[in-house]
Amino acid sequence: MKIKIAFLSLCLSLAAIATAAAPQLFVWGSTNWERNRITRLEQSLNFSKAAMTSTWSITIIPGEDFQRRTEYLKINTASAYTFLQLRQTYLNEDYLIWHTDVEVRQTLGHEAGHLICECNSEQKANEIAYELQFK
Repeated sequence: MKIKIAFLSLCLSLAAIATAAAPQLFVWGSTNWERNRITRLEQSLNFSKAAMTSTWSITIIPGEDFQRRTEYLKINTASAYTFLQLRQTYLNEDYLIWHTDVEVRQTLGHEAGHLICECNSEQKANEIAYELQFK
């Protein structure tokens, strides 16, 4: 009887971790290949130890439009930026084309880090990105 209870408790714990961990992700823009790549890389992040928002939207923007937007918003980035209140990340399509999965995964982890800490701190987002990627 004790073994059954322990087994049931373990199963419920694992189910809670698996279902509550990752956000529901929406990806728009670019090609099917790039959207699928973003989804695959996001799914490889370990959200089991970090309280992520329930939804996360990512829009892939053509490089020239991305550059115009960052200049207008006075954001110093060539890869991505996130609006915390909207849970919306914008990715530079040129960055996706010319960077490896490892680099793009780090960028996704960093942007998720902003959502998790609900802050604009680059250092805190990098610390969380490390946790999501390597722990």
